[in-house]
Amino acid sequence: MNMQKSFQHKILKTLLVFFFLSAFSSIYAGEVFEIEGDPGENDLRLLSALNRLTYDRVLSDQNTKGFAFRYVSKWYSPLQIDVLVLGLAKREKMSLIRIESSKKGAEKVFRNFLQEELNKKELTGGLGIYNSPDVSEDAKFQPYRKSYFWSESLALVQPAASVFYNSYKSPVYAGSDRLKGMFGYIVADLLLAGIGYYYATTTMEKNSALESYFLKPTASGNVLDSPGAPVFIGLLILPRLYRMIGGWQDTYTHNRIMEISVSKSF
Repeated sequence: MNMQKSFQHKILKTLLVFFFLSAFSSIYAGEVFEIEGDPGENDLRLLSALNRLTYDRVLSDQNTKGFAFRYVSKWYSPLQIDVLVLGLAKREKMSLIRIESSKKGAEKVFRNFLQEELNKKELTGGLGIYNSPDVSEDAKFQPYRKSYFWSESLALVQPAASVFYNSYKSPVYAGSDRLKGMFGYIVADLLLAGIGYYYATTTMEKNSALESYFLKPTASGNVLDSPGAPVFIGLLILPRLYRMIGGWQDTYTHNRIMEISVSKSF
């Protein structure tokens, strides 16, 4: 009994570490830019631009974290964004806008989108910086859509492979997003599988030499036939389910970015 409780505590700690690592990369993330007008003047314009980007899946949040205004994507939105607006005390009629998302690349994309929407530099519905002469030819690529089928299928086989697929030539990922994502899933997959396998082996029946001698039916010795097999399988499935959700969000965000003609390099 004590062994089972100890093992349950280990599983809980492992899961907490896994979800902490998956969210850690966004703690210090964020893209910032300034815009003319105080936060109140830009309120409706900013909300309108965000809803255009997310198809009306953004709302104002009363929990502003000390900022003047805050806009967050709705819980069911595959495109995750958190926008914080603050008035500049030393500069009248100026606002500071901070964009946060789960990927650095996505933050840069959303920053440029909002800059052009709010400053009305482009009226074509896309981002002019994609065709800007100061963007190198090597940094540009032909827009193409990602496949939900491949992203979800790879997530079932190996979550890290799904991260690689979604990050390849995608503006959603930038900097170390790909390496951190792949490394995190590989470590979590090995750790959870190891813990599950260990637990399953501790629940297996021991075969005595005497039973084998008298040809009595004995346990197969297969981990999947042990009483702890459901725990082992469940821990294998957990990171895959988690990545399937992340892969769906990454694929949607990439395809939406391609629709508004956004480049990766800013």
